Amino acid sequence: MRIKAICIICGLFCFLSGCIALPGQEPFGEKTYSGEKAQAIYEDISSSMYQIDFGDWKGYSVSSDFNSIVDVYKTEEYTLAYYEISGKDYSVWYDGRLYYYTDDKLFYRDMEWEKLETENFAKEKWDLARQLLELEDVKLTCKYIPMATDHKNLLKAEYPAAQIDGQQITFAELLFYLDENGEFNKVTMHCTKEGENYMSISFFPYEGSTDLQAERKLWSFGHDLGLTEESVPALSQQEENREWSRKMIDSMDFEVLIERAEYAEDLTFPDLPTLLSEMAKEREAAF
Repeated sequence: MRIKAICIICGLFCFLSGCIALPGQEPFGEKTYSGEKAQAIYEDISSSMYQIDFGDWKGYSVSSDFNSIVDVYKTEEYTLAYYEISGKDYSVWYDGRLYYYTDDKLFYRDMEWEKLETENFAKEKWDLARQLLELEDVKLTCKYIPMATDHKNLLKAEYPAAQIDGQQITFAELLFYLDENGEFNKVTMHCTKEGENYMSISFFPYEGSTDLQAERKLWSFGHDLGLTEESVPALSQQEENREWSRKMIDSMDFEVLIERAEYAEDLTFPDLPTLLSEMAKEREAAF
């Protein structure tokens, strides 16, 4: 009887919170717009994107993983590159230095951001995203998502395999995050190019931008190296208390790491196209 009562309470909670949808309704209060509405929004966005150059926005984040993980973030608050081979074997670029941490040993070298050559990679992907908009065969879905924090409208464009500039694109989709006025200031592309691993890249205006995942990577690095005793908090805690999170990062003195690190002039950060190719080969061999 008690179990039955608990089930009834849980079911009622889910019903009231929206996670159970009535026939003809969508869960969590979401709403899918008509195909005509999605098409009209897509055409407006396409026209706008043709007028935006990569240098107009400048902000981006890149992510891919298989046996290893690579994440690159270029935001106004945090510009960071991260490459993980295993949990305690990884590289971090931050504030003019490339660090390599392995077996509780730290190596570093001075390196400008431009040396990572992620800018050219991101620009090429921006150009690819705009070329996808020229394809006629596209599946569109536009949703209103009330539980989203910032952008409550999401337009998804899914594309079939296509040949673009001599590149075989086996999978691609674009996600446009829209505000209440239908304006967008963030575009995410999920893409798989033949011979490369699946990757995700987001584009956004650099000014005023941040990325909580970049903050978490930097926080974790500082914690591993003893710059703070505070463990990486829950993502919700970061979101709710931005001032505290920023103070924690500011309190980490990365300069002191140089006193116990070994300088390594030959230290490098992996070239992204090469790394994606290697990941694809590893994935193919695994399956």
